[in-house]
Amino acid sequence: MNDSDPETYESHCVHDSFPKDAIFIIGAGHFGKRAASILSQKTDSSLSILDKDEHRLLEIKGITIKKIRCDGIDFLVRNFHFLSPTNIIIPAIPVHLASEWLKQYLDDGLEVKQIEVPKGITPFLPHTWHGSEGSLLVSYADFQCPDDCPEPAGYCTVTGDKRKSPLYELLGQLKLSDFKVHIIRSRQLAPGLGGFRVDDLKSLAARVRDEGIGRWLVGTACRCHGTVTALKIK
Repeated sequence: MNDSDPETYESHCVHDSFPKDAIFIIGAGHFGKRAASILSQKTDSSLSILDKDEHRLLEIKGITIKKIRCDGIDFLVRNFHFLSPTNIIIPAIPVHLASEWLKQYLDDGLEVKQIEVPKGITPFLPHTWHGSEGSLLVSYADFQCPDDCPEPAGYCTVTGDKRKSPLYELLGQLKLSDFKVHIIRSRQLAPGLGGFRVDDLKSLAARVRDEGIGRWLVGTACRCHGTVTALKIK
């Protein structure tokens, strides 16, 4: 297959091997297309973009990238044992990818049910909104950030305000008497573009299997923005 051909895509979801430097963009909407455009100019790594909507895939033109028609979370679940720990995942879908993946991936007799995020955490967080699927969106900003924000360590590029700690640390330090907390850090790959490694998902699943039954607060966050989901494992 010619990856740069705008009229072609792969339609099978199961593969048996991937390059160790592979990057997977999950979702071919606005943010997924932007990620594909930026990374195709910045890296020589193997790039793939996944979406179940063929029209979105066919709209991606003029760049060399493998297009796979498949639900991105289903793809990660079905191929996870073939992925390298160093492979990078870029979430570009309107759901909390890490928690949705965990709900489908866990086995060993563990049942995962999403529950309401405890209201008691909001006073300890900056700005919060309810996500469409029941997760809680968290941000230091109450405005739309520029697409090319370089995510500086100690201050906001828009307001100039200093920050005491990055959001992933703030979320990770939450103390809830009846919840275990696990936060995945999203690392910036380019201005306004972040992702995490397959190894981060492996660590999440391993910890849940090890500590098991109970209530969990699972999150993904960069320095400024994040998403948290409450789960009950039984």
